[in-house]
Amino acid sequence: MTTDRPIAHTPNADGNWHDLQEHLEDVATRAEAYAEKFKAGKLAFYAGLWHDLGKYNPKFQDYLKQCAAAADKQRVGSVPHAKHGARFAWEAAMPIAPIIYGHHAGLPEKEDMKSKLHDPEWQDSYHEVMQEAQQYLSHLRPTIDLNRLIGTLVKDAHGYELLTRLLFSCLIDADYLDTEEHFDAEVAKQRGSQIKAADLWSILEQEQENLLRDAKPSIVNQVRAEVYRSCVEAAKLPPGVFRLAVPTGGGKTRSGLAFALAHAAKHELDRVIVAVPYTSIIEQTVSVYRDIFGAEAVLEHHSAARADVSQEDARKRFAQARLATQNWDAPLIVTTTVQLFESLFANRTSRCRKLHNIVKSVIILDEVQTLPVGLLEPILSVLRELVDRYRVTVVLCTATQPALEGESRYLQGFEAGTVQDIIPTEQAKQHFSTLSRVTYEAPTQSWTWEQLVQDIQDHDYNQALVVLNTRKDALNVLDAVQSSLEETSGVFHLSTLLCGLHRRQVLEAVKLRLKQNQPCFLISTQVVEAGVDLDFPTVYRAIAPLDRIVQAAGRCNREGKMPNKGRVVIFEPEAGKIPPGEYRTAVDETAKRLRRENLDLTDPSIFEGYFQAIYQGIPSDKHKIQPDRAALNYPKVAEKFKLIPNDTTSVVIQYDDRVRSLLRRIEQRGLFSSDHRELQPYLVSLRNYEFQQTASYREEVAPGLWVWRGSYDSVYGIGIGDRAIDYDPTDLIH
Repeated sequence: MTTDRPIAHTPNADGNWHDLQEHLEDVATRAEAYAEKFKAGKLAFYAGLWHDLGKYNPKFQDYLKQCAAAADKQRVGSVPHAKHGARFAWEAAMPIAPIIYGHHAGLPEKEDMKSKLHDPEWQDSYHEVMQEAQQYLSHLRPTIDLNRLIGTLVKDAHGYELLTRLLFSCLIDADYLDTEEHFDAEVAKQRGSQIKAADLWSILEQEQENLLRDAKPSIVNQVRAEVYRSCVEAAKLPPGVFRLAVPTGGGKTRSGLAFALAHAAKHELDRVIVAVPYTSIIEQTVSVYRDIFGAEAVLEHHSAARADVSQEDARKRFAQARLATQNWDAPLIVTTTVQLFESLFANRTSRCRKLHNIVKSVIILDEVQTLPVGLLEPILSVLRELVDRYRVTVVLCTATQPALEGESRYLQGFEAGTVQDIIPTEQAKQHFSTLSRVTYEAPTQSWTWEQLVQDIQDHDYNQALVVLNTRKDALNVLDAVQSSLEETSGVFHLSTLLCGLHRRQVLEAVKLRLKQNQPCFLISTQVVEAGVDLDFPTVYRAIAPLDRIVQAAGRCNREGKMPNKGRVVIFEPEAGKIPPGEYRTAVDETAKRLRRENLDLTDPSIFEGYFQAIYQGIPSDKHKIQPDRAALNYPKVAEKFKLIPNDTTSVVIQYDDRVRSLLRRIEQRGLFSSDHRELQPYLVSLRNYEFQQTASYREEVAPGLWVWRGSYDSVYGIGIGDRAIDYDPTDLIH
């Protein structure tokens, strides 16, 4: 089938070409609908109308026809088309120019784009394209002053930058979806969810009423009921910034969600986004939510998400979820803070596509104290703008609340008096006091690893958690514990030296032994602290940032079932290491406060002064991201904004038959993009110097994919340093 009209895309499976005028108008209409939520519909409309003007170029039309006729489309070459619409937008509405220019390659740097748009070498081509476009698009030129419209939507350079990002998201999603409808209408039909946030609130409300009615009378259940009622009542308040301070065991996960869903239903918001800091706790949160709402109602979006596609219904749900992760078109999303914030500062299309669906949402920032201090200024800047202009409600959720309200010379937080406490301050203090389940000890002398083990033996513990600051310290303590016990089957290790699947299995084994009151000693790094549902009678914590000490204490006597309080020992290792930078600054501040006789670690109000002191020692825009945002240097912002620094390289652990089978397929047919998610649970990240030192223990089986050929122990994990030995294929990993 042929066509005499300009075309946007090659024929689909039915042989139909994609008409260019229809594509431009359909994308414009769809993008306008998305952006109308933040009163920028006309800007998005013209971005959509102009984004593919370059396809009116006769050379591009010839290129598409060659593609349709060629067996090997890779050899046809390509004809750039984004700069024509961007050049037109530069004159009509400059903020739309980078959106169009980067709708395939990503948002550009403003000055670089300006130079290329005004390159005289292609101006003849530009004028030819515009003459052709005007024959088909009678409404090509805007009927309103778009620059004046922009002036009503932003108040400063950072607001301008965020508006551009959100418009970019609207265009990208609209373009992808319209193209998808052309090439694969069946896939397009799988998109979207019929479930609304208000529907989920109705389900949770009924389920929670049943739970509270059937709960046995106890102090813990009384606190949980009070927290829940406060959350439901506060949900009636107007959108804004809220603080939810709940002690460990106080029902934070359920009650925080109750606030979010009730608030979304009350104020007609579209979705709830729950962002947690670690993949080690995200599955726990997802499990709770899916038990309440069912699997199809909860979108889990993070790198380690697993999929059970063994049954037809499961395959269908997985396909729908995979599509929803592209643009977050779902009522309840559970993701990581890395995914959320690195997307908000990204410039690539795949990361930015979902951003427009953050508008009109509730964002729960779980364990908010884990946000890096050096990135707080850009993070809070974006959050303030989302709250002020895009109908977003933010919930700061943690037992150890950072000081994010008010302005000082060290941090520009949320405007003073605008952060509302979901639990009234005095009631929250009472909850922390009521649910205090531990006593803290802080020996004045430093301990050797042997003294630490001796203290465990002196108290005749058969269950204890020891949390260290580094992987090397954890291995040293593990050695000391292993050598002191006759029976080591109850000794476990948890750190990033274990692949993700192995860590999950360790947690399951530990929980079972704790439940059955069997001997259990867990030696761990910080991966165990925030949100992991463990309940030890005793916790030893190497001196650490104050909030991390209290978070570790949340793993001690968690359910309050001990006749007496649990014991938390804060010790200073004689030979231990403390990570540099922010962590070291926080540890030094903690050491000062631990020397105070009147320090009450059960009082949540101690953290305001603590965090304010931390901010004085660490710049809150350490990488100077805000100036780059103001200069509209999107690639530089994306490069600088990393919640997790890019100083590691991952290797695949041959942990079980499933990954070994996948690796064989990859070696035979090459690496597919879909393989990355399936490989994620088997990865261990090595620091770059470790990666360089272990060259003889790894093999590159596909470009950028390294398989570990060295040792991997069922307790210690990957063998590096003096533990790196050749892998014996006859050994069983577990």
